[in-house]
Amino acid sequence: MKRHLLTTLFICFCIIANATDYYIDSQKGNDNNAGTSEDAAWKTFANVNDKLFNPGDKILLRKNGVWEDSLAPKGSGTKENPITIGVWGEGGRPRINGNGQVNATIYIRNASYWIVQGLEITNTAPGRGNTYRNGILFENDGAGELYGIVIRDNHVHHVSCSFRYLNGVDPHQYGGISVSVSHTSKGTDKYRDVLIENNTVEYSGRTGIVVWDYTWAEPGQSTTGVVIRGNTVREIDSDGILTFGCDGALIESNYAEGCGAYREDDGFNGAAAIWSTRGRNCIIQYNEACHTYKLEGNADGMGFDHDLDCFDCVIQYNYSHDNEGGFVLVIDASNSTNNIVRYNISQNDKERVIMIAGGMTPHTQIYNNVFYIGDGLDTKIIDHLWDEGGDVNAPWIFKNNIIINHGTGGYSIPGTGGIFLNNLYWENHHPTEPDEINKITRDPMLMAPGTGKKGLESLEGYKLHKKSPARKAGVVIDHNGGKDFWGNKLPVNEAPSIGVHQVDK
Repeated sequence: MKRHLLTTLFICFCIIANATDYYIDSQKGNDNNAGTSEDAAWKTFANVNDKLFNPGDKILLRKNGVWEDSLAPKGSGTKENPITIGVWGEGGRPRINGNGQVNATIYIRNASYWIVQGLEITNTAPGRGNTYRNGILFENDGAGELYGIVIRDNHVHHVSCSFRYLNGVDPHQYGGISVSVSHTSKGTDKYRDVLIENNTVEYSGRTGIVVWDYTWAEPGQSTTGVVIRGNTVREIDSDGILTFGCDGALIESNYAEGCGAYREDDGFNGAAAIWSTRGRNCIIQYNEACHTYKLEGNADGMGFDHDLDCFDCVIQYNYSHDNEGGFVLVIDASNSTNNIVRYNISQNDKERVIMIAGGMTPHTQIYNNVFYIGDGLDTKIIDHLWDEGGDVNAPWIFKNNIIINHGTGGYSIPGTGGIFLNNLYWENHHPTEPDEINKITRDPMLMAPGTGKKGLESLEGYKLHKKSPARKAGVVIDHNGGKDFWGNKLPVNEAPSIGVHQVDK
């Protein structure tokens, strides 16, 4: 037993000891150098792209360096010793320009345990055309299960990607940062443990940040362990942040502004800022989505979305404001079920607050949100557009919400399956406003509604006064998430407050 342990430790020590740092310097490097020290750095990516890297190796780009090229190294790390693409030296981020000539400025195919951090990436072409360009692309193309991808603290911008569906490829799959299972996958190719955090992606598309797995139909078949956290996506051609075919994806604490900024005459132009689709158990929380565009030919333009074939997914504790298409899309054109929208704040979203399309997803729960519509707006609170593919009469609930409507918009409620209870409606009462049990039509006595600015910390105005009629006036909801917008504990068997703030005393 001791002999086997010593052998294992010796092998691990050898792997660590053999790990090498490789240096690339666009100004003073030379590809005839060894590349293994700052004074003997390589100049271009030629040697890097020809080399098979080992666990623990580092590929370090000198700060202030600029390359007109694509970085496409090979090899896999291990959980304990990933391979890293990073930086060295002083100054600004090293910048790699793909110039629209490459599929991806950084391209890592069929590899596990990589970290990419600290870089500036572009891949700009005069037009989007028929090319699926990417800033950073990890692709699984027949490699089975791949593990441990980390993409952190990069600035990706001006990536020009096609909007067109070509040769079986979906354009949503690519853009600024993409971790993608190829469209040629046979169903066994997956990613496990993907972390995309603290990146800035702007002026890029089609999608800003996307994790995509073509096989998603049954539990256990999906990509797992996905976390997309703390990123900023801005002025994205179409969707800001998207997961497709993931089980248990966590999308949190991101900022999305100005998504859906481009339209193409012969492409699909629908867009939402942050959403999941063909997924299970995905959670979208603590994000801010604002100023999403709704250009001609785009029926969407929402901040958030429970899309096709979402099962047991949750949108909670988010801040949505000034989105041209509205707060959230709930779409059911196949077999979605059991999705939740709770403890969110929508302020001055346009067109509508909630868009229901393709029938109603069965057992959807929309509760304990605050919807604020300012003066001069014609925002519909609930808007039902089309029924193809879904059940318009499926059961769903709308409870414990506060609706402050200074505008003129009303309600288009689908079918007969909705249960409306204990909601509070204030200011303008449209003739289509629901007539429900325990309806409240008094001033909710929020601290300062409508005063939210940029940042979730600006939303103190949505807290309740202690004498609010919304205090302890809600209906009990099982498995309510356990806490309100500010982290206050929710009661289990007692009536909660209506809205996003729990007031107990």
